[in-house]
Amino acid sequence: MQEDFIPFQNIGLCFSGGGYRATFFSLGVVSYYDKIHYLGKPLLENVEAISTVSGGTLFGVAFAKASQQENFNFQEFFTQFYNDFKPTYDMLLSTAIEKLGNDKVWKENPHKKRSLINAFALTYADMEIYKGSFDMFLDKEKLKNLKYVCFNSTEFSFGLAFRFQNCGLFGNKPLSSKHLNDLEGQLQLGDIVASSSCFPLGFEPLTFPDDYIKNQQTTAYKSVKSLERFADGVGIMDGGIADNQGIGSMINISEARKRDDELKKELDLIVVNDVGSFKMNPWQPEAKAKNESASIKSTISKIMSFVKIKPLYIIVLVVGILLMVLNSMEIVKGKSWTALYILGGIITGIGLLLTVLGLLATVAKGFGIRSIKSLFTKNVPPPLVDDVLSFGKLSIGLVQRMLTERISSTVIMVNDIFLKQVRRLNYKLLYSNSELRHKVITATVYELNGEKTAYSKSFSYNRNIKPAPSTILKNVGLTASETPTTLWWDETDIQKDRMDTLIACGQFTSCYKLMDYILKLKKNKKIKLSEEQTTAIDALYDALLEDWKAFNENPLFYVETLKKA
Repeated sequence: MQEDFIPFQNIGLCFSGGGYRATFFSLGVVSYYDKIHYLGKPLLENVEAISTVSGGTLFGVAFAKASQQENFNFQEFFTQFYNDFKPTYDMLLSTAIEKLGNDKVWKENPHKKRSLINAFALTYADMEIYKGSFDMFLDKEKLKNLKYVCFNSTEFSFGLAFRFQNCGLFGNKPLSSKHLNDLEGQLQLGDIVASSSCFPLGFEPLTFPDDYIKNQQTTAYKSVKSLERFADGVGIMDGGIADNQGIGSMINISEARKRDDELKKELDLIVVNDVGSFKMNPWQPEAKAKNESASIKSTISKIMSFVKIKPLYIIVLVVGILLMVLNSMEIVKGKSWTALYILGGIITGIGLLLTVLGLLATVAKGFGIRSIKSLFTKNVPPPLVDDVLSFGKLSIGLVQRMLTERISSTVIMVNDIFLKQVRRLNYKLLYSNSELRHKVITATVYELNGEKTAYSKSFSYNRNIKPAPSTILKNVGLTASETPTTLWWDETDIQKDRMDTLIACGQFTSCYKLMDYILKLKKNKKIKLSEEQTTAIDALYDALLEDWKAFNENPLFYVETLKKA
């Protein structure tokens, strides 16, 4: 037994990425930790650390900020957060798009590059739950129960996690410096939320420190910009790229506690709340075209044949001018005719317009060809020139299929295969450590949805927990787990009431996983619990069991309670 291990005393919560699916599953988890009591107080009061990613950061930043307030009341926080995001009031996407097109917004924020993710950052900054700076987490003497926060993102200079944290290095080791630490407290929470949640393909990276510091005349900003690694800015993007569950950051926090001269012990429990699915939509090849279309080269040549001055244009111009000249010489019945002037003018105008357009198109064509050649020369390695040029002989349909398959497979690789592989590696890091096995809970959004996983032949759950998950509970879990990874609610989400089902899923999954953990803890022969600890854990299990029974009858009962309060 590890003598410093005290069940449920110091808890760290990880909240994964996954858009609103992660945000509201996380809200459900924390709401249940506030509900369930251990040794006379909410278990939430023993939560000492959080590590969040992407959609989990949307919840985590707001919760971390609120928890530092005097007389923090979770019910009040729940009501405010819920109301800000429920479909009838959620204006996040529409507000961000409106800001993107508003010139005034960018004149008032000249430090920010005009982009969708910066529009989201400014939208977050306007929301009461995200107002403020990271400075509120830096004075450890003033911090309440939640002492360690880490909001994860990824930097695009070294390809490492970039951590907005108050424990350990701010940023990461290659980018760390005392000048960077001077900027840490100035960072706005809205920008941190945007940094962690700007997922690839949907958004572009933010640039650090340029997009983050409004007053760029300060010594701190200029000192950072003077560093070679920050001179051109560092791209900051979605935290899920490097670690979508925030596991690595939480392990760092736990190890930092052990090194602390006063604490000298790791966290007693790490709970990974994960909405990343083991499933993925399989890649589908493009259908092979039955008939080959014209080649790219012939199609471009045909189009280019119209982009030049043609003899016909000159002839039309000459005819129009000649008609007006002859009419002015009164050769038709000895007088000039108004109608002929009008007709000649129209023909002349048409000829002149076609000639000018042809001339401009010819100039543009020449410029375009030179630009493409220059771009081609700079970016195509010499050994590949012949291979690339050979594409011109291929049919348009074939090239379209080749490009589509490359793009679709790359998207799946980035958004599914790569993230799932990183997920496996991080879980291996967590569970391969024998010293942590009795200190870890993994709660997934699909845990109780009634579906078999890729690793089991049927729906699997702890048979020692009674009653078994009910049909209605599994249906709510399935609805929650099928929520897409977005930062908005669509019609299907509203119809299926996914906001409430996600919160409920976080609640009843937490209840179930805490019971599962207690049963395994009591069976662990390496862990010797005192009589007092055993009594407290048994009381906790009884309370969890009562809630579990209630969740099986009505999975949304506690969501409804919180909404009515």
